[in-house]
Amino acid sequence: MTIWYYKLGTEQAGPVSADALLELAKSGAVKPDTLVWHAGMTAWEKAAKTSELELSFPEMLTDIAPIGRDLPLAGPWERLWARLLDVYIFTLVLGGAAAVLADLYMPSFLVGFFNLPGVLLDIIFLPFAGLAAAAIMRITGTTIGKAIVGIKVRRLSGPNTLPFLLKREFKVWIFGLGIGLPLINLITMINQHRHISKTGSAGYDQGVAQVTSRGSLARCSVAALAFAAILFSAWHLEAIDKSAADDVKITREWTNPATGGRTVVSKTWTFKELKAEFGSTFHFSSSHLLAEMVLGYEPLDQDNIDPFTYGEALQEVISEDLRVTSEWKPVEVAGIKSVRATAVHKTAADTNVEITVTVVGRSAWRLFVFVRGQPADQFIEGKAAAQSLFLTIKDINLPTDLPCGDGRCV
Repeated sequence: MTIWYYKLGTEQAGPVSADALLELAKSGAVKPDTLVWHAGMTAWEKAAKTSELELSFPEMLTDIAPIGRDLPLAGPWERLWARLLDVYIFTLVLGGAAAVLADLYMPSFLVGFFNLPGVLLDIIFLPFAGLAAAAIMRITGTTIGKAIVGIKVRRLSGPNTLPFLLKREFKVWIFGLGIGLPLINLITMINQHRHISKTGSAGYDQGVAQVTSRGSLARCSVAALAFAAILFSAWHLEAIDKSAADDVKITREWTNPATGGRTVVSKTWTFKELKAEFGSTFHFSSSHLLAEMVLGYEPLDQDNIDPFTYGEALQEVISEDLRVTSEWKPVEVAGIKSVRATAVHKTAADTNVEITVTVVGRSAWRLFVFVRGQPADQFIEGKAAAQSLFLTIKDINLPTDLPCGDGRCV
């Protein structure tokens, strides 16, 4: 069997069989003026004038821009760096957009989805990155990675239509990137590297597309800097997320400004005191947990008010914003007898609330825990915070005529 070689631009491709060369001619990859050669020939000949081959060539469309024959074919490393740049860029952009949209409209999805292992998230986002690449190529003719490295994909039989680009990205996803599976993607990339080095074309481009290069040292330097910047950004974002997750497990001291009582709370909570018409109000928030807490104190003008009575009165006051969805149930928080109910916010989407109230002497204390994306009564961090905060509460609305003992008043 005769083994043939052919030239694409200035690059030599092959070896291929005569049957394979026939298929390349039918697809348009080999054209009438493509140079071909096999052992025994004295020089390269145009495919159409080679008597040993009976090649049939499709009619070339007149409105197709000719492929630049002086441009060399892109090498495997150029193509790899361009693809990695595109994958990282599109993955970061799509992941960020998904996080913002989920935070606004589907916080419950956000909590579950972004707690998945990083490798699984990469596998999920990879095909969407391919879809985005195909769309950008159809609109602009290239992608950021390809533009930086200086390579261009050209369809051999016509313009780069969206169906062609989508089909090509699907093939890249499977045969080039191994659908993102560790080890499998390494094997597929090594296989395509060998194919490009041997024939000048990746397996998924054979006979249908040509990838040319305008690469230079300057472009390679820019590509290296861009890739380093993207890796640093990804590392920085991951470090921020890890730090936020670690803060949930780290505690710090907090002093109740109203009572002076001290306790420890998770570092994830950011604290500030709010202005209140009566009593005191303290606000805690955690962007990582998608949660907020409001601890409030209110002085009472009479004795012997039980938590149930106060809870029902509070329910009426907050009815414009919150709808209580359960009965008030007795609980003990930090050794203090309290009552607790769940509620939902009437305007904030997917925001659940747990309300805990207690009465100590003439001081009524209430804790609202707002959490997005999960039921409030299953929010473990909220219950832990309630235990800590309630350690600091006491009766601070003491009567002014309280009798003194031992020469001093308490």
